[in-house]
Amino acid sequence: MNLSEKTKLTFTIGNLITLVTTVFFIAGVWYHLDAQIEEAKTLPKQKNDKIVRETIIHMDANMQYIKEEIVEIKERLNQMEERLYELKR
Repeated sequence: MNLSEKTKLTFTIGNLITLVTTVFFIAGVWYHLDAQIEEAKTLPKQKNDKIVRETIIHMDANMQYIKEEIVEIKERLNQMEERLYELKR
């Protein structure tokens, strides 16, 4: 294929409509993304990391409390079993 000054390009109405539609679509996407970026700049920064850490620490403390309660319940259950065993004798 040789391109020169005498090379003719022909555009049909369909090609022109497709080209214009594509350009408007790309421009619309560009401005939409630009608006979203500007909006994101104005939003407050999230402190997810701090919230997650606090939640984990809180859950760990709750788990420790539950473990202590389970140990206490087991001890009471053992005492009750011993008493029941003594009563059956």
